[in-house]
Amino acid sequence: MRRISTAITAAALALSMTLGLTGQPAQAAVGFDSSYQFESAFLVLKPGDTGTFAVFFANTGSTAWVVGSPTQVNLAICAPDKVTCNTTSPNAAFASAWLSTTAYATSTKSVVSPGDFSPFSYTVKVPAFQQLGTYRFNGDLVLGSTGERIHPEGYYQDATISTPPVALGITPAYSVAEDNEVSTTVPGNGQHTYTVTTSLSGTMTFATIEGANVVQNSDGTYSFCDKNQDKKADGVGASGVLITGFNGTSVPPSTVLINQAIPSSGTMTVTIDSATKNQRARLVAWQDKNQNSQIDLTTQSSDNTCNTFQAYDVANDGLLAVSGLKYYFPAKGQFGAQFPDGSGNSQCVQINNTQVTLDVFKANLTPAPDGISGGSTVKTNYDPNPSGFSNFNICQSVGFQAPSNVSAAVGNFDNGSVAEDVRITFTAPSANQNQAYNIQRASLGSTTTASSANCNLNSAAPATTDSSGTPAGTSFATIGSVTVQPNQSGTFTNFDLANGGYCYRVTVQNPSLGLVSFSNYVPVTVTGMAPPPTNLTSTSSVLTSSGGFANTLDPGDKIEIIFNDAGCGSACGVSVAANATIRVTDSDCGTWTNNGAPTQGAGCTGGNTNTVADIVCGTNATCTTTAFNNQPNADLIITITSAPTIVSAGTVANAQFPVRITDSQGITDLSGNVWNVSGSGDQLFGPQGQ
Repeated sequence: MRRISTAITAAALALSMTLGLTGQPAQAAVGFDSSYQFESAFLVLKPGDTGTFAVFFANTGSTAWVVGSPTQVNLAICAPDKVTCNTTSPNAAFASAWLSTTAYATSTKSVVSPGDFSPFSYTVKVPAFQQLGTYRFNGDLVLGSTGERIHPEGYYQDATISTPPVALGITPAYSVAEDNEVSTTVPGNGQHTYTVTTSLSGTMTFATIEGANVVQNSDGTYSFCDKNQDKKADGVGASGVLITGFNGTSVPPSTVLINQAIPSSGTMTVTIDSATKNQRARLVAWQDKNQNSQIDLTTQSSDNTCNTFQAYDVANDGLLAVSGLKYYFPAKGQFGAQFPDGSGNSQCVQINNTQVTLDVFKANLTPAPDGISGGSTVKTNYDPNPSGFSNFNICQSVGFQAPSNVSAAVGNFDNGSVAEDVRITFTAPSANQNQAYNIQRASLGSTTTASSANCNLNSAAPATTDSSGTPAGTSFATIGSVTVQPNQSGTFTNFDLANGGYCYRVTVQNPSLGLVSFSNYVPVTVTGMAPPPTNLTSTSSVLTSSGGFANTLDPGDKIEIIFNDAGCGSACGVSVAANATIRVTDSDCGTWTNNGAPTQGAGCTGGNTNTVADIVCGTNATCTTTAFNNQPNADLIITITSAPTIVSAGTVANAQFPVRITDSQGITDLSGNVWNVSGSGDQLFGPQGQ
């Protein structure tokens, strides 16, 4: 163990020893004590390397250290202050099968009796793109069951990263943004050449990619969009920008150039061009070790909006570099109205048809959720004369829109005796800057039956006016509001209504312009009758992909559950709470089979027990929903992000496939009826495809 040699630290250690001699015991855990013996050498590694540290401690206490018992002793992770232990390591990225996130290892010997000694060893793996430098691993022995320190001695070992990763770079680099005017035909005057340098040998593959589909991480690596959730980078070779030359020689224009030999100089040039205006692209160079001309990702995305980028798979693709951002603009502006919207209409409606300040203009510019479509549309009236006057007007403002799919259901949502509550459900527009949604209601009369005849916006939603709506806009009053993230489901429950007809809508107000956006109208009739019986069942449960062990429910697994809400009239659909829970029972006692009602052979015999585990949305899983058979949220996609919560451990660790769904919380139909799991036709899922 290396000991600190500065005067300040020596003084601190001396003070610590003095306290020990005056009645403060050195060891914190009663009956336990230890003594440092020796350790392995410090490590010198390069990125991607693996090494092992080992330190030997003697048991100088009166209690044996027994692995797997309350007297197990661990080598805990300590902070650089050498006082705070049982904490996460600042070098957690180096972890390779450590005992836990707060401990490196336990004793190698299963029993370390008083007077005996044992090594504590652990492995470190240097991340592929780790910066050069020396990284310190601090620790001390603790009692595993309580976390109490045995005998603080300030253990540490160092790993020095001295060899840089193999070079692969593109000039201009990722941080640079440039623009070209599009060519009339390819190749043309819009060509641009990138220089690729590498010390690798073999071949490289090149492709253009939409600029919004890739980001550079803080450590210099890259992550990509996976909106279609196929564990491959989106848009590789799908850009409107073409590769037209390699090493000064023309090549047939294409978006992918595969298996180009690396010259002995390690320097290559790649030329791109485009005749398609308004392109935003980057050039990607990678080894493509598995030769599939795609960029493989380490994990499958859990959403279809690219809110989270996925790291690329170094093992399959080797080193990878991404160029600067290249914009391809249309020809320079001329005098007069031009650059119409996507429909070719050059007479776009303005925000308010009046001049606004620059701050208001900026506040109403909304980027496309996927970087390609769905954002604000701008009309430009450009005057190239130095003394001319140019106008920029937003044709379509999408950042403050009401939803277009509002639905409602009558039910008993407060455990009353009759169905006199109304639950409003909608999906927030994906491009919205706004997150506040106002719920409004108009009363149609105590003896009136609500219908589309007396409750209708009478125009496509979202609308900028309610002038054609029925009833009149002045009939509505705001009864509450909800906060919903873009592209997520929102719900609002209006409790204890009197019998009669009602009309509901959702509105959103633009804070800078004061303009209001109106959703579709939803008619609801409250009759005060008893709530309908439970009728929500699942018709299909399938493990669509496996992210870890093939026969175990573990992180990366993806499950699709399809629901059917029967006997619900016009208010069918599913509501999935943000913390919804699905409980499963595994196959430790025998394989589950679907024979009408699931069966498990002879069941649990001979001391065997099944594992029971909970999948919790927002905790160990992400849960997203889409409509199915015109029923909102009836298609539930679950992606396991961390180990399911073990409710009852079985004979075999973790949940073994197939698993049976046995219970749930937070999943109901729109009337509040819980998921009838036992009455569902498919209660089993796993392994993949089942």
